[in-house]
Amino acid sequence: MDWPLPPGEAAAIAVSGGADSFALLHWAWKAGHPVVALTVDHQLRKGSAAEAQAVRTFCSERNIPHETLIWRGEKPSTGIQAAAREARYRLLCQACERMGIEHLLTGHTADDQAETVFMRLRRGAGRGLAGMPAERKIAAGPGELITLHRPMLSVRRALARAYAETQGLPFVDDPSNEDERFERVRVRKLLAELEDRELLTAAALCQTADKHAVNRFADLETQVHWNMPYEKRDGAFEAVHADDDNVLRRAQRAVGAIGPIDPEAITFDEPVLDTPDVRFGAMIVAGVQSGREYVDVVYREPAALLGRADGTPGFEPIPAPPSSKHLYDRRFIVEVPDDAPSGLHLRPLGQLLPRDIATSTLARQRISTLPSLAEGSVLTHLPEQATGAVTEALSGWKQCDSFLSTVSGTFRARSLLAERFSGDVIRY
Repeated sequence: MDWPLPPGEAAAIAVSGGADSFALLHWAWKAGHPVVALTVDHQLRKGSAAEAQAVRTFCSERNIPHETLIWRGEKPSTGIQAAAREARYRLLCQACERMGIEHLLTGHTADDQAETVFMRLRRGAGRGLAGMPAERKIAAGPGELITLHRPMLSVRRALARAYAETQGLPFVDDPSNEDERFERVRVRKLLAELEDRELLTAAALCQTADKHAVNRFADLETQVHWNMPYEKRDGAFEAVHADDDNVLRRAQRAVGAIGPIDPEAITFDEPVLDTPDVRFGAMIVAGVQSGREYVDVVYREPAALLGRADGTPGFEPIPAPPSSKHLYDRRFIVEVPDDAPSGLHLRPLGQLLPRDIATSTLARQRISTLPSLAEGSVLTHLPEQATGAVTEALSGWKQCDSFLSTVSGTFRARSLLAERFSGDVIRY
């Protein structure tokens, strides 16, 4: 196993108390790498606090900084493993950001990789067969990016356990690893049987992951070009070049879109491309179809944030105190100004407009999903990049001036569409 960081670079290690993570921690400590151990207590079963304390004691005896992170609050009745995973990474990222640590290591092994590939294969995954990357960017909501490393993806679980036993490490076996209600447990037992019969090996599944990881990045490199003319607009919108429909579909997923919108209506020569703030919160996808160049605008579906006719609720306003940061609709990081008044809420602009105005034209549909700050139902702040788009879209509405007269400032809303399109960042 190779240490993934430059010498002397600090890292946090997620230590559950199991053999794999304990082996990684001990190996790093013995090699002299500066590390901090982080243990997440999910509070899902008896004994979890004692297990976290055992890790803390082990670290204290070796002068390894350690912190226990507790998943508080009500736990879901279904999908508990997925919810616990999301909570775990969110807590780990928050701790890293608070400590000023930019790297997080986990003890995922080759067996974990093989199980992941097998589970994705049975779902008919395509790019998902790349499995878990050895390195990727993650973050807690609107927080700073943390680099997640998995240095043990080439190490078999049995070898990690043998190391932990040889070193006398006080690891414990999580009883949930024997609970066949969980898919991964069933897959783990099935793969062990298939490997015993020489029908399918963990090595073969890991090779599949490696091949798909290479192909995935080759796909992005050949199909996506971020330096198109449309992007010379101060980040007001994102542009990608599509050589096939797969890129267009990825753009739609990134935006959460109802597009593409009327591909015949928008061309390279249309003057509207000179007013980029109209595209704020959308993606422009350029490509070739049947030998003809085209540009499609993909934008967010208003009903997803404003509510649907069947009674499905829309976006729940978020309290937005001064100087706070928020992940909005997974499309923006919103930074509330330091001088903003207290009592504001972050909400879609369309929630403050009359419903018939919010979706009466294409331009108004686009701005209706933009973030805004409001005091009750009164608009107070707009995104600094979109003020022109809002004014233009609402022009002709007789109440436009009075509606905008309450705006006292702007805020920064950083677009996340590029990272959502590439899929290289996960925000928990």
